[in-house]
Amino acid sequence: MTARGRVAVAALLILGAVGYASWLLEFVLDTGIDPLRGFASELAAADQPYGFWFRTGDLLTGCIVAVAGVLGLSRYSQGWVTAVGWIALIVFAFATVADSRLPMSCAATNDPVCAAREAGGHLPLTHDLHAMTSASASTGAVVSCLAFLLAAFRYRWPTWLKITGVAVATVFVGGTVWTLTAAGLRGQQDAWLGLGQRVQLLAFCGWLIFVALSVIHVTPERDGST
Repeated sequence: MTARGRVAVAALLILGAVGYASWLLEFVLDTGIDPLRGFASELAAADQPYGFWFRTGDLLTGCIVAVAGVLGLSRYSQGWVTAVGWIALIVFAFATVADSRLPMSCAATNDPVCAAREAGGHLPLTHDLHAMTSASASTGAVVSCLAFLLAAFRYRWPTWLKITGVAVATVFVGGTVWTLTAAGLRGQQDAWLGLGQRVQLLAFCGWLIFVALSVIHVTPERDGST
């Protein structure tokens, strides 16, 4: 039962990673969003032709990771450090669910009318709420990343797992800094915001897989779990 429990949580995390990578469908669908410069969230905007499918992908991802996070927190925490990591994953999950329910109304990077409304401050409140939920999801993801990486060294996880964690975390944090910097320069300089964000998203998918590997290989089973 213990082995099955570990596999179930790990499988949920991997399934969550697959769902969070649903934006990759933009390379086979005619979305009209520039992957180098457009926000990934614009794929799920209310007026986009495939918006429903991208929003559903985020919704399912959030639900799946939330379940994995709750199970991980209750069964596979290794001290307070991993507990923080699991809680941060749960925050990410709920924020992602909220993100999917509060989509942008339009895509400013490929719609001049939407861009003009954005510049004039005439977009609906959902855009501001979406920005808040997206920021919450990113914060949860970063905290989870730092917490589990600290746990890898604090609890002396296997060398191969620590190296994997450092590599994935470096790409993820780098992508996050790139995205924030490009967003700050938006309208002044083209810093390929879309590419930076997609690097960040893909790296976090890898991070969910890393956490799944930690569940399988190192984190202890809490007493009373199955």
